[in-house]
Amino acid sequence: MDYQEEKVSSKDHVATPRWVVEDIYKLIGIENYKSIWFPFNHYDSEFKLKADELKLQYKATHKFDDLGNDFFITEPPKDCDLMISNPPFSLQYEIIKRSFDLIEKGKLKAFALLLPLSTLETPKRAEFYERYKDKLSIIIFKKRIKFLGKSSSFNTACCWICYNIEKLPTLSWI
Repeated sequence: MDYQEEKVSSKDHVATPRWVVEDIYKLIGIENYKSIWFPFNHYDSEFKLKADELKLQYKATHKFDDLGNDFFITEPPKDCDLMISNPPFSLQYEIIKRSFDLIEKGKLKAFALLLPLSTLETPKRAEFYERYKDKLSIIIFKKRIKFLGKSSSFNTACCWICYNIEKLPTLSWI
């Protein structure tokens, strides 16, 4: 399956609306980051399009890029100070685990992941959040996000799970 087919058929391909990207970029002060990684973003991603407008330095990877990058084996760029993306919801536990593993290994300094609000549930995920709560921030959306290219039935309650982003309070709503 190629990228265009996957965009239409995969329940994990949910394109983030522009306003969501613009809001998080403002909240975290994206211009202050020097080495940004978008690990789940292809050429048509609003994360990349807005980053290009702002002339940010970033590396974008996706399993459908020319290199077939896979988040679970792809290394972040050197001196990566921010990873930000809307990852596949069906792999949320594995993505959270690898994100904190990259933090522990010093390969990543901070991250912001757009995930369903339900990501905050379960004892297994709660263990991660409790272990890293000293630098954890949760930003909850006041309204559901209607993701691009999805029917109205794919409106979901979401939050940003952020780690080591100094400008953010522990808990907030946007």
